[in-house]
Amino acid sequence: MHLEFWLKEVYPKIVKDLGLDVEKDRISTKIMAELGRGKLLPTDVLKFIKGRDVVVLGPLAKSLDFKWDVLITAGKSILNYDVIPHIHVTDGEEGWKILKKLEEEGCIIVLHAHGDNIELLKEIVPKLGRLVATTQVEPINGVYNFCGFTDGDRAVVIAKHFKARSIRLVGFDFEKADGLKLKKLRWAEYILRMEGII
Repeated sequence: MHLEFWLKEVYPKIVKDLGLDVEKDRISTKIMAELGRGKLLPTDVLKFIKGRDVVVLGPLAKSLDFKWDVLITAGKSILNYDVIPHIHVTDGEEGWKILKKLEEEGCIIVLHAHGDNIELLKEIVPKLGRLVATTQVEPINGVYNFCGFTDGDRAVVIAKHFKARSIRLVGFDFEKADGLKLKKLRWAEYILRMEGII
């Protein structure tokens, strides 16, 4: 998905459907850029994905009895497994202690800025050594927009952006929720279908 299409077509529809505050998303992005000064990694660190078989792990996998070249976990799904992924894509809800441990074990943290996690960013970013920063609005100062909305679909879009040979989703169910969570999952499913992943 091209960034221009995301910003002009997809993101505005999500904003309207979920009642998001675009300006708060922008404020969060600026805070991420300021707090992350000297810590934000370039996208080059993700180029090792190219040509490799990627598994994106959601919260519902019954086991990890499968193979991967690159393992990417999404958000709080990491709490369900005893595994250190190559990349962890999140908006920080699992807390800084988990993210710090992952970083210390060699995992690349991809941390997302949006209007509802400003306080989390203020807590997490100072605790981390290095991270890749993302946003869902206009990218600025080392904060990138790869497109994608939830942690799960954003992880997949990142794998596709960096030209993974294959992308397999494990532990995802886009119907297993209700209320606002279900609406978010429906958008994740929409994005992944648009990207030809599911």
